[in-house]
Amino acid sequence: MVKYFSPEFFLQLQDALVNDAKWQEMTKGLKTSVKLTSTEQGKASSYLLKVEDGKTSIAPTEASAQGEFSFEGAYETWTKVAKGEVDLQSAVLKGVLKFKGSITKILVYKDKFLRIAEVMRSIPVEF
Repeated sequence: MVKYFSPEFFLQLQDALVNDAKWQEMTKGLKTSVKLTSTEQGKASSYLLKVEDGKTSIAPTEASAQGEFSFEGAYETWTKVAKGEVDLQSAVLKGVLKFKGSITKILVYKDKFLRIAEVMRSIPVEF
């Protein structure tokens, strides 16, 4: 098992998405990037997920890096998302995850983000 929201976790997520036939089909012709940031005790860890025509990569990034979309929240909130206790959309609407990007465009991509969350939950982690 890997620690949730660690470099090892995101490496496993990247591998899982690369090998997920449903994800591959969903992202054909898509080009986007999503920055995911967890804040814990004054420290932030950020990862940039890039998708380009079905190819997915995830790498640690600086907090100042930009993505087409950005989600930022406390580690505790991310763990609730990972456990399925709260979904990404609800977390944003409640203000516990900060979102940056086009609301209209992200609604078009909603199924893709839900698939990322499904794949995330399939990875065995420790919190």
